[in-house]
Amino acid sequence: MRLYQESNRSSKVIETYYQLSNLFDKELGIQPSPKSQQIYQEVVAKDRNDRKLKQFLHNRTHFLGRIDEIKQLETYFANCLAYRQVGALVLIGDTGVGKRTLARQVLANQTQKCHIITANCFREEAMDSLLPWRSILDELGALVIEHRLLTTEDWKAALRQCFPRLTAFHQKPNHPFVKDQMSLLVSFIVDIFQHLADIKGLVILIEDCHWMDEDSLTLLQRVMNQLTHYPIAFVLTKHLGTTPQLAVFLNGLQNQERLETIHLEPFSQEESFAFIQTQLGQRTISQEEKGHLYQASQGIPFFLSEYTQALLRNEKFEPLTPAIKAKLGLKLANLSSRDDELLNYLSCCREAVALNTLAQIMQLPLEEVIDIVDGLSHFYILVEKSQGDEVMVSFHQRIIQLYSYDRLSLAKRRLLHGQIAKRLEELLPLLTNSPQLLEEIAYHYQRSRQVIKALEYRLNYLDATLQFQHELFPIYSKRLGLVEKTECENHLLLEKQFKTIRKSIQDLEANYENSRDFQQLMIRFSYLEGRYDIRSGRYQDGIKHIQKVISLARELNLTSFLLEGYRQLIHYCIQVENKPEMHYYTELSLDAAVEANNFEAITINLRLKGLYHLIDGDLEEAERLIHQSIQFFRVRPALQNKYAIQIAAALDYLAEMEQMKGRFQEAILLQKEAISLTANKPAELSVSVFYIGLGISYYYLGDTKKSERFLKLAKEALKNHVHPWKETQLEMYLGLIDWGNGRYQAIIDLLTHQESFINRYSNPRDKGMVFYVMAKVKSHLILENHFLTKEELSSLSQLLDKRFDYYYERAKTYLNPYRDKLLIKELDRLAQKLLSS
Repeated sequence: MRLYQESNRSSKVIETYYQLSNLFDKELGIQPSPKSQQIYQEVVAKDRNDRKLKQFLHNRTHFLGRIDEIKQLETYFANCLAYRQVGALVLIGDTGVGKRTLARQVLANQTQKCHIITANCFREEAMDSLLPWRSILDELGALVIEHRLLTTEDWKAALRQCFPRLTAFHQKPNHPFVKDQMSLLVSFIVDIFQHLADIKGLVILIEDCHWMDEDSLTLLQRVMNQLTHYPIAFVLTKHLGTTPQLAVFLNGLQNQERLETIHLEPFSQEESFAFIQTQLGQRTISQEEKGHLYQASQGIPFFLSEYTQALLRNEKFEPLTPAIKAKLGLKLANLSSRDDELLNYLSCCREAVALNTLAQIMQLPLEEVIDIVDGLSHFYILVEKSQGDEVMVSFHQRIIQLYSYDRLSLAKRRLLHGQIAKRLEELLPLLTNSPQLLEEIAYHYQRSRQVIKALEYRLNYLDATLQFQHELFPIYSKRLGLVEKTECENHLLLEKQFKTIRKSIQDLEANYENSRDFQQLMIRFSYLEGRYDIRSGRYQDGIKHIQKVISLARELNLTSFLLEGYRQLIHYCIQVENKPEMHYYTELSLDAAVEANNFEAITINLRLKGLYHLIDGDLEEAERLIHQSIQFFRVRPALQNKYAIQIAAALDYLAEMEQMKGRFQEAILLQKEAISLTANKPAELSVSVFYIGLGISYYYLGDTKKSERFLKLAKEALKNHVHPWKETQLEMYLGLIDWGNGRYQAIIDLLTHQESFINRYSNPRDKGMVFYVMAKVKSHLILENHFLTKEELSSLSQLLDKRFDYYYERAKTYLNPYRDKLLIKELDRLAQKLLSS
């Protein structure tokens, strides 16, 4: 048997042993000699070690990249083996990032130089003392027997003395580990390590050391403290999180300068694409498909490998493969019921959620939610980020959110979405006004299959994001008081929203056509469509939608929509200066408001009717109606505060009439009063209009410095608005002030983009103002009343290539003879001056 053993014929040793055993038992009723048994145990131990190592190093994942990390790990092994520097290297990375793969890849090249001892730590064993050392001592025992350092019986006896918990390896301990035995156990393990290291270098790999119990870490620390100048290398893998006891252990090694770390990051997009192609071999996929896999995996090698293997099997893409579910299941195993509840709620949310909001949704004290989030963040299940004054909570990885949501039953999902929607709805008055919050409520109602509520909040979101800028003076607190500026001005995005809601309404109509709630939502959608079409210049489509609103509102006796429909048509008439239709609709609207006994609508319509008379030049009637509107809103102080923007709008019209009369000081007083009324009100666009009017008053008083200051204040307030009302008027007066001060570029820019200003709203006055500027500048060119450079003169000559009369006539055609009488008077003066020159 010894001869077979020394010639590495292990199968012959085992065969001979069993032949001897059978023979001795049959003939003599005895077992083989202790020496024969020892040889057999040594061979079996070696065979077991070899098979275990081969299985351990078997790597199913094709390895790619990580060149720098491989070099660092190999350098660490070389230093430990060559210079006998006993230390620890920690591989740190997220779930699936490749810690085990990297360790096995490098250790596969160390098998000729080293014994390799491995141990795994598990979350469910984290509270049990010294369990990781069971695996270590089990493998040490096999090596001890293989190399004849001790017999099997001597090894078991040593364990009984030093480590009663591992007696017989299979019996469950019936008494705890005694701390006083620690020193004896340390000496025993150190002695074994030293003897094995004298034979061959030793690598101890402990995986998932973040689950190591405190006793195991203490034992490891003390063993390492006593090991110096031996070819022994410790390698540990750990998650991103660190327990307090592990932090103490690692800090101790760091202070002794015996610790190295390798942080494994997810693959970059370029690395992921290379990995995907290597996995796929000859098969090719598009860059778009690779990008999809990269986004789904977030560059995690394990996930990438799973997805590419599914592709090779021609399976439909599924972000949660069985293997990924199993890995994430282990990650989320043994969580408390509170932890699971929070993850369930959070998995239903598409975006990060504020801590305060999460506490309200879960109906738990904030302190308790913070405690739960803190625990889950410690193990990188969740992540916290600061956003303004809020702490936002989200999943550390998108795939964890998908898994958390996937494990919910359909009924549970609907229940949670419904609860979230309801609680967010209740929180609306308390939370920061945001269109995105409305969209989130709509999403949760849709997921809970409360389709009418979902449609309602989709319309709320659409209304908030449309930001109708032609309607300068919003009613005091219309729908949650939301007056938002958003980036949702993108035409394609808005069209997509309309298309989505339109389809939803079509899908719901068959089942809900007789529901009054649904009918009201249909009317509201038509109203929003009409407003948007008018705003976009599709006037006929817009008017058709608004007419539909008026018709349905009459049929269903919905006075609020009827009045809103009239009001929108009046705004359209103001926009295009259609005086006959404006008169018609203001009369209808006022009659409807009186019939409904709607105080608010009556008072607003008095102002709009006054505006009609202002446009028509009947200033006496306009003043009477507008003063009446103001008086109604000022009946009580509470009403004055509530309708401050409406009062300010009326004062602004009175100020315009004072301008028309040439009484600019009186106009300034009214405009300043309007501005003061809207201080701290959500009416930035309205205030900017008042500043424009104030700037114009100072312009005609000859105080161009004050005029420029207020006009620039208005421009600053409007910079986030797309094509706001009175923009042409604002740019015209700023350009004229610059021209008077010898700065000509603003006028050149205005004339360069003249078509944009002329066509923007199809407003005759805007066209008239552009032609007014053209006529005025043309007169200066003819009279050579300027200090233009050659380049500026050349630009303006090309832009103004027609006769003065052409611009003069068109300006007078488009300008309002009453509201723009000062401009028309200036044009006539210029024409007379040119005639006499």
